[in-house]
Amino acid sequence: MGRPSHAEALGKILKAREKVAAKDWLAADIGKLLPEFHDLDRRTLEEQSEALAVALGEVRPEHYAGSRPPQRSYERTCKGAELFAFVWESAHYRRRMYLKICFVKETLYIVSFHPAKFTKESEP
Repeated sequence: MGRPSHAEALGKILKAREKVAAKDWLAADIGKLLPEFHDLDRRTLEEQSEALAVALGEVRPEHYAGSRPPQRSYERTCKGAELFAFVWESAHYRRRMYLKICFVKETLYIVSFHPAKFTKESEP
């Protein structure tokens, strides 16, 4: 199966939950992420953190949808960090959702968060 293992993916999810609960996260590229939050009608940091908390509460390791091993980020703020992408059927949003995160040391970066626009077989 390759990396990430179930345990590694779970560890990333749990760590991301902690960071989001503490509002200790950053946008990898605010110019890309802000419109995604606006499309979900999440405009304030509080609303955005709440939306991420809901999403991370639903995400499970088996929802990992990235490459194996994880691809590396090309975003300036988190260049070279491993990307962890998840696609799942969201009960809260009532549609398939896509969330991509990465960590640089202890900093959580949200790379992308939006309704999924592809099937599991055709992911980027």
